[in-house]
Amino acid sequence: MKIKPLWIITILLIWLILFVNVFSNPVALLADNWIILPIAFLAAVVANATAIGGGFLFVPLFIFAYGLLPLSALKLSLATQAFGMTAGALGWSREYIIGRLFIVGSLASAVGMILGTLYWQVSNIMIKQIFGWVSLFIFVAVILESRYADKSSDTTLRNNSLLQQIGFIVATFFGGLITAWTAIGVGEVVALYLLFVYRLRIETAIATGISILAVDSIIGLMLHVNLGGIPYEYLAFTVPAVIIGGWYGARVGLFLENILFHTSTTNNITRSKNKSPLRWIFAGVILLDGSVMLVQSYLSK
Repeated sequence: MKIKPLWIITILLIWLILFVNVFSNPVALLADNWIILPIAFLAAVVANATAIGGGFLFVPLFIFAYGLLPLSALKLSLATQAFGMTAGALGWSREYIIGRLFIVGSLASAVGMILGTLYWQVSNIMIKQIFGWVSLFIFVAVILESRYADKSSDTTLRNNSLLQQIGFIVATFFGGLITAWTAIGVGEVVALYLLFVYRLRIETAIATGISILAVDSIIGLMLHVNLGGIPYEYLAFTVPAVIIGGWYGARVGLFLENILFHTSTTNNITRSKNKSPLRWIFAGVILLDGSVMLVQSYLSK
């Protein structure tokens, strides 16, 4: 992974100019919220290396640490992901993204996002409960993914039956719907579907999932800008961090999957057992997130 300090300095400089000119008291705001920058960077790295929405960290963080209502934390997470996941999608090489599935999945998940945001809205308590149960499902899925990934060897879509296409449309629709409520969902659904149903390599599954999540998050951002309620004083800190973290997250994902888990032999490249530390760390975090959110939501009734 090549570090590009000029690129990072340019982003931070643009952010600083905007930050100073938009907010009335930028020094005080920076003093209160600077810690969000490194946290958002790390969240974006993990999210874009695993196809898991950054909401896995942002929603609990801004609910419990900053006292935001779940709906406000959701709006902030979706707005943040629009930048971070787009950076991650651009960071992954195009060769890993299945174009046909990207287009179909983006359209289906967009319908779910629109319906979940505008018509099938849920309460603050329901956001916590749905987030908690989805987190536990993702925890189990990550464990299965880690065990199953070695058996998936295709990098191109060789089999795409009508039943598989219908299943993918349905899965991404519900993924978009869940993402509208929790800021996590569609990236994980796509990655798992490509891994288990299409039997594609984990790199391809993750890259395609991230790309569809990026589109879904952009649509979510546009919807919530129109609806209002995005906490821009926090978004000002998450955006520059996730743009940088998103790009490096893609590089981390490629490094972990293509270098750490391939062993070179005389004339062949074979996959070794997938023991990605990033996945196991994430699995632990998402399990903790989901458990705490569920307990808190039921206790607050």
